Amino acid sequence: MKLYAFKPQGHGEHSFFTIAESEEEAIKAVTIHVETIYAKGGIYEYDAAGWGTDYYKMTVVYEGQVIHNNND
Repeated sequence: MKLYAFKPQGHGEHSFFTIAESEEEAIKAVTIHVETIYAKGGIYEYDAAGWGTDYYKMTVVYEGQVIHNNND
């Protein structure tokens, strides 16, 4: 299993993280989450704007690998 991180290329939209066996499973899990929580026309729609496009970049983290964020 790997950690899949999906980060928007701008500020404002949420990042998404999930643990899955494959990229396809990770995308499916996040898509279901986005469609449920950030539904089109809903009050939180903007928080996931761009999901499903190349606006979100994916990072894969393997067991034992450390990632960090400088919060800039």
